[in-house]
Amino acid sequence: MFKNYFKTTFRHLWRQRLFTALNILGLAISISACWVIYCIVSYEFSYEKNLPGKENIYRVLTGFVFDEKEQYNGGVSKPMYQGIRQEIVGIDYTVPLLGAGLKALQVNYSNGKPLMVDEPENVAATDSTYFTMLPYHWLAGNKRSAFTAPNSVVLTESRAKKYFPNQKLAGILNQTITYYGYQDTVTRTITGIVADYPTPTEFTTQEFCSLPAKAYEMAQWTNTNGSDKLYLQLKQGVNPAEITAKIDSLSAKKRRAFEATRTDNFKYKQWYELLPLKESHFATMLQWEERKASKPVLYGLMGIALFLLLLACINYINMSIAGLPQRAKEIGVRKTLGSSRSRLISQFLSETFITTILAGVSSFVLSQLGFWLLSDIIPQGITPFANVWQLIIFIIILAIIVTVLAGLYPGWLITKVKAVNVFRNTSLRQKNSSGFSLQKALIVFQFVIALVFITSAIIVAKQLQYVLNSDMGFNKDAVVLADVPWKYASNKNYAGKQFTLLAELKNIPGVQNAALGDAPMSRNYSSSQYDYTPNGKEPVSRQVFRKEVDTAYLRLYGMKLVAGRNIYASDTTNEYVINETAVHAFGFASPQDALGKMIGQQHAKFPIVGVVKDFHQQNFYTTIDPMAFESDKEGLSSFNIKLAGDPSRWQKTLKAIEKTWYQFYPPESFTYKFYDEAIANMYQQEENLAKLINLATAISIFISCLGLFGIAVLTAFQRTKEIGIRKVLGASVAGIVQLLSKEYVVLVIIATLIASPLVWWAMNKWLQKFAYRISIEWWMFLLAGMVALLLALITVSFQVIKAARVNPVKSLKTE
Repeated sequence: MFKNYFKTTFRHLWRQRLFTALNILGLAISISACWVIYCIVSYEFSYEKNLPGKENIYRVLTGFVFDEKEQYNGGVSKPMYQGIRQEIVGIDYTVPLLGAGLKALQVNYSNGKPLMVDEPENVAATDSTYFTMLPYHWLAGNKRSAFTAPNSVVLTESRAKKYFPNQKLAGILNQTITYYGYQDTVTRTITGIVADYPTPTEFTTQEFCSLPAKAYEMAQWTNTNGSDKLYLQLKQGVNPAEITAKIDSLSAKKRRAFEATRTDNFKYKQWYELLPLKESHFATMLQWEERKASKPVLYGLMGIALFLLLLACINYINMSIAGLPQRAKEIGVRKTLGSSRSRLISQFLSETFITTILAGVSSFVLSQLGFWLLSDIIPQGITPFANVWQLIIFIIILAIIVTVLAGLYPGWLITKVKAVNVFRNTSLRQKNSSGFSLQKALIVFQFVIALVFITSAIIVAKQLQYVLNSDMGFNKDAVVLADVPWKYASNKNYAGKQFTLLAELKNIPGVQNAALGDAPMSRNYSSSQYDYTPNGKEPVSRQVFRKEVDTAYLRLYGMKLVAGRNIYASDTTNEYVINETAVHAFGFASPQDALGKMIGQQHAKFPIVGVVKDFHQQNFYTTIDPMAFESDKEGLSSFNIKLAGDPSRWQKTLKAIEKTWYQFYPPESFTYKFYDEAIANMYQQEENLAKLINLATAISIFISCLGLFGIAVLTAFQRTKEIGIRKVLGASVAGIVQLLSKEYVVLVIIATLIASPLVWWAMNKWLQKFAYRISIEWWMFLLAGMVALLLALITVSFQVIKAARVNPVKSLKTE
């Protein structure tokens, strides 16, 4: 029986090659999209999946108020772990992981030249509790003795092999590494080597230095650094809220003790939260950390996968129903010869299953293409076919789901055909008094999804265009940024060389201007609380962004002074140029009124000498905040270079800049980036979203158009004689095309009306994240509807025109 099913199935699929190819293509695209999305989602949700006891592990976050907004820092004050160990019960392990902050390290060899590593990454300080909480496998040494001696360090296997190639791990023990920090230099002895921790994980440290055995100064309790992390493994049954309250109480006590040592009115608001470790990878509010994943985005991806799969199933249903008229006599003969309903349904389900399996095989190639197209979005560590058996199981499960979803209704519809009607040449078309059928409803659903993607793509593209091309308050075009590496900027041997280099750069042909200072808009910022005391009134305190610049900076970026003058050259800060927002923040009546007023910190207040027109200091997610330009030579290590002339000659100019740079700084120290590209990179997440929506739009439109094609074939076949009669009665080809196309126009209009409020709601939610954003306008929905309508008419036009041009003699001929 099964042999007969498969033989009949393959014969039918081969006989209907066009429909088979279209079905396989539609299903293959949706399956490959589902596989790519499955790989991304499963990877993101697999962080720390094998960590024992993770349900009781929490990460301590610091909450604070900055610029009157609540924000979070992923770090804590350095002495926090000591205070918790001493004063708070209910915790199994208190695990500090403090950032090392290194300029360089030197791997010392007994024979040969030492290995120098600049700005090493993934180095932190901890103790044995870290390896108690995390199940590392020890390859040399052990966790009990690794941190007993001061100035010890434990390496991961990959880091050990990098520093000591071709050496046995046991032989690496007791060798030394010298760490050059920004404040001190320490030589440490290697006391252990552990296997690399399985990924994906947020625990990416590769070198574990022993913690210093010291009591921290009181001021350290108020200093929070994002690289100083703290994890707590609570005892079973302990309420995290109770531990949080105790930590807040401990911090408040230390803060009061510190405030008592100061003579100024130093106050700040700070609190702590315990974040479950399983949620740490999704803590997108921690902006300055390792890559985070957004749960709403992942759920959105899962929704896209579901919709694409539904679109493919709907497409298959419509294409199958479109092919039923050609199978009418086959069905009639089968029923006359005694074929049961179950056998007819089984036959159709077997066709669906085999088609889906063929589509699954085809999806191998399309998945590779999908991974290539989405390479900027897909996290590193994900490969298309890392687990082939997992892919095979995925395709089989998906094939069963698609078979049930897409095969049952057409299979059931086959059983409703009456053999006597077939042999009487009665149409298979089922009458519907409302003129609306399930097939049309499915087409509307397909185009609702397609229109959601089309309209979203238009809105996202307009917002991206807005944030990249709007007036930012400065001219970013043809500006190149280059930083002096920190190890040279802080090196006394290179002190002041950036100013001599700056003068040389200005003399290079092709350089219009050059200035030192922090870029106007960037992810990095420095801020301080500045005070202004009006006559006879209470002091006004505001958090102010600070930017160290030179006297050429404002002119290079074309920033406009609305009052006063530019700052004068100075070795240290002695005056400010503020922005318009700062004028309003401090309560000055006008920019002119601000001139001469003294602002700053308690013992360092300086006059305002100018007011610059507002410009964006960060991305468009954030508002323009109070800002002050100041001159401080120690903080000037970033070059802003304005290029002139024909862009085709810029590479020659950059080569000249590099050659001049190497006269002052060592080779390999010069790296540059165009500022407009750096700004575009600030919106990489939005670019990725646009790319994802565009790809989903293309897929949904393609699959929806396949469904329309099936409906067009069905309609043309069922109305063949009607078309013939109309032509005999004098109807033109254009009139018949208009008649047959009218229902598709109605379907797209209905889909547009349904999709528009859905898109308006969803995109408004997305746009609310931006402080500066576009308005959603009516023409965006009209444009999306016109695009969908045009694509629909193009899809059906071939079949409709073909039906309208048929000779009526052939249409009316009785077999």
